[in-house]
Amino acid sequence: MKKKQKENFNLQLKRGFITVILGLLLSISSPQLMYAKNAITPQLTEDVRVLFDREKQLFNARKNVDWEKMHSFQHPDFRKKISVDEMRYFEGWAASDYREKAKQNAHISGAYVPSVDYMKKNIYKKDPLGFPVERRYEWSGDPYLKIKSFSLEKISISTDGKYAKVKVMLKGRQRLNPAVTRGGDYEFAAQYPTTDYWEKVNGNWVITLLSKPANLSGTGILKFFVPNNKSGWGKAEFVEINPADLKVSLK
Repeated sequence: MKKKQKENFNLQLKRGFITVILGLLLSISSPQLMYAKNAITPQLTEDVRVLFDREKQLFNARKNVDWEKMHSFQHPDFRKKISVDEMRYFEGWAASDYREKAKQNAHISGAYVPSVDYMKKNIYKKDPLGFPVERRYEWSGDPYLKIKSFSLEKISISTDGKYAKVKVMLKGRQRLNPAVTRGGDYEFAAQYPTTDYWEKVNGNWVITLLSKPANLSGTGILKFFVPNNKSGWGKAEFVEINPADLKVSLK
């Protein structure tokens, strides 16, 4: 009788232990599980569709050098601080705190930045021979890289639905520097990955961070925080979404 009671007690103890372990595992993974379950909801499907549409519009604005359109996609706090003229002057790479940083590094040669009034009057830059050149969106520091199209690689959305990372593959033509090739014209197909960082503000997806798109190593790197710090992004948990797994038209 005592032996049977002892066996029952051990069995109950094991069951209780297993229940506790399962409870801990579920509590740890519940946000991911809940979001994975919600990944097929109409709201998430709509977010994916809207993000891809926004990404297409932003890409075309960059390709067509539409500064007004590019500026409209930026975070509202960024637009309050940085004008279209400043964005154009820096060819798409004006950080929201660039003036503050320039003052901190005033002793460094080249840290001085002109006034906005100067930027408005000098919308063209000059080539090495002194001829005016229209400012273009800088896809890369390499002037011989020409971007023509892109493909969607992956979308990651935070579990609270506030942040999103859209990874795309930039596609175009790469030409080798004629000075290096001694006048030879060598061109080939090229592609570089890049990630755009979006934040939902008042129901609209806007760019909240700037990621320098293409460099010689072929990777995208985070260059500027626009216009906030990394506090929100650092705490966010993301779920990766393959658009092909969703019943959503991405054309």
